[in-house]
Amino acid sequence: MATTAFYHRVLPHGFLTPPQPAEVPPVTLAKFEAKRRLHSPPASAPLLSTRSNLPYGPRNCNSHVPSCLPSSSSSSSSSFSPPRTRTRLFVSGLSFRTTEESLTNAFKNFGELVEVNLVMDKIANRPRGFAFLRYATEEESKKAIEGMHGKFLDGRVIFVEVAKSRAELRQGSRQNPS
Repeated sequence: MATTAFYHRVLPHGFLTPPQPAEVPPVTLAKFEAKRRLHSPPASAPLLSTRSNLPYGPRNCNSHVPSCLPSSSSSSSSSFSPPRTRTRLFVSGLSFRTTEESLTNAFKNFGELVEVNLVMDKIANRPRGFAFLRYATEEESKKAIEGMHGKFLDGRVIFVEVAKSRAELRQGSRQNPS
């Protein structure tokens, strides 16, 4: 095994220069060039950049596109459905001491609660700090947002807003990549 020696030059200000590798013998470079010529395509060979050069032949890409797009009958002016009622609320900033009962007691003054879902951490067996509520009507949910957003519950300031669907959350993350 051949060893290469590295030598440092001392500069006038006392610092060392980075080590300089010994010269590579020309035999090694010649072997490298021979390997490169053996494994690289000749310069006269055409590049395979067109679809017709594929071994299975060209395909009609447009044959799959219409199946992904909505049909022409649904692309009329009524393709968008009216917005659904916003009765589901997202409550964040909750204390780990908050229970479904205390959440229900705090929000029952604004209307009929249909559902209370306090999201729990399965490992720690405590609330994760947020919950979902559903009211019977949209007016009740608006009253709850106005009445409880920014208020204290179990020693913490809570934030109440209309819950977004998962599709809305995905669209938001695509538009605002961070």
